[in-house]
Amino acid sequence: MKARPMIRLCLPKEPYWLDLPFGVRLHVRPLTTAIYEAARIKGWRKARAVAREFADLKAVGGDISGLPDLRDDDAVAGFSQLLFAQSLARAAILDWEGVLDAEGDPAAVSDTHVADLMLIQGVAEAFVGLYTAPHEAVVAEGNASRPAADGTSAVGLDIAASAATTVPPAPVTEAVPPT
Repeated sequence: MKARPMIRLCLPKEPYWLDLPFGVRLHVRPLTTAIYEAARIKGWRKARAVAREFADLKAVGGDISGLPDLRDDDAVAGFSQLLFAQSLARAAILDWEGVLDAEGDPAAVSDTHVADLMLIQGVAEAFVGLYTAPHEAVVAEGNASRPAADGTSAVGLDIAASAATTVPPAPVTEAVPPT
């Protein structure tokens, strides 16, 4: 009999330090599903709201110089990821070291400074990766009910692999993009 997958509950319970590139250290609260999901949803919601206003702002000559072309779904997804990193960092960061303001003095942890820190691609990527790593490790340990990569169902054992196929699969056709 095969052993059933198990999850080891070893997630951090107390605030801890993350070492990021460029000498930045962040003191963060432990990540919870609620913090993660709220930041993810907030990033997507804000990106979609800005994307809806993008065309109107451009049409009236508004300043869109700091924004990607939000008529493109990939650009919206990238912008959403930035907003996710900023939201996650705002919820997580309690204190930091190695972050200076424009005058070269230690910067106070504030919503604006956190957002500015997450604009630095190497820092944002390292932060999200390191901060979410404990939760990713739990999933990687083999939770048999983890979500499928496409988010549509749970991944489990493939019990149909040896089943005989009696009907050929439907032909695959290329989707025609909407006009």
